[in-house]
Amino acid sequence: MTKKDITYQDKLNELRLDISHPKSKGLTFILLEGESDIRLFRKFFNLDNCKVESVPGGKYKLEQCVSELMIIYRLIFGIRDADFLHLGTIPYTAVNMFLTDYHDMEMTLIAEDTTFSDLVFDYTDYPKEKHAEIRTKILQSIKQIAYLKWLNEIERLELNFEAGFQDIISFISFEVDFARYFHRLLSKSPNAKITDLTLTLTKIDSLKNKNPNPLQLCSGHDFIKAFSQYIRELGKVRNINDEIISSALRIAYSKELFTSTLLYENIRKWAEINNCSIYS
Repeated sequence: MTKKDITYQDKLNELRLDISHPKSKGLTFILLEGESDIRLFRKFFNLDNCKVESVPGGKYKLEQCVSELMIIYRLIFGIRDADFLHLGTIPYTAVNMFLTDYHDMEMTLIAEDTTFSDLVFDYTDYPKEKHAEIRTKILQSIKQIAYLKWLNEIERLELNFEAGFQDIISFISFEVDFARYFHRLLSKSPNAKITDLTLTLTKIDSLKNKNPNPLQLCSGHDFIKAFSQYIRELGKVRNINDEIISSALRIAYSKELFTSTLLYENIRKWAEINNCSIYS
């Protein structure tokens, strides 16, 4: 069985067995959303005292897994992407669950000036004083998509966001051809609860009035897709893709930067209360 074939129930059963093993006594289990999260977080935690695992099925299955395993084991917590939670007014109260500082972990990395500059230096010859402007422009190019995703979450519109958008971004205006993108979404969203473009744009304009922080609004995954396309078109680096960019970000992001996050501090407090040593 390959990792992609492992179901949520398979993983839950595996973790139950692992937790019950005598060698796991006193270890802290840290559960994450995906394999890429493991590649990042395992360098921050003391792996002699911790086990870092991913749970298939997305953020809600991760929350469910932590909740179920807490019944039989105390030293367990999960880390999930905040998505739009920081933009809401209802506090996040899932027990033993921690949120990323920004929309997702990728955006948390992108938000760090030194990490993002390292990335830009890898693929362009732009001077450092231009890097923040590049980040702002890439965020601008995906904002309309981010607003639609936020609207989809609020109103449960059942839109399928698997459609690509990189090829319809203008890196002159730094805007996506939203009408074309919306049409692509609808072609993959048979149960969509909104199909009228004008109505959708009106609803998006209402969300814009809330003036959200773009680092909370925009998906880091979408940013990486847009940035990859930007590098291919303007940086003239043809053999670049999203996974290469993601890997470069993880490598550039240091433990020292992680210690400055609210996520780090919240986990540190949890570890102190539970009398366990988890950081490397």
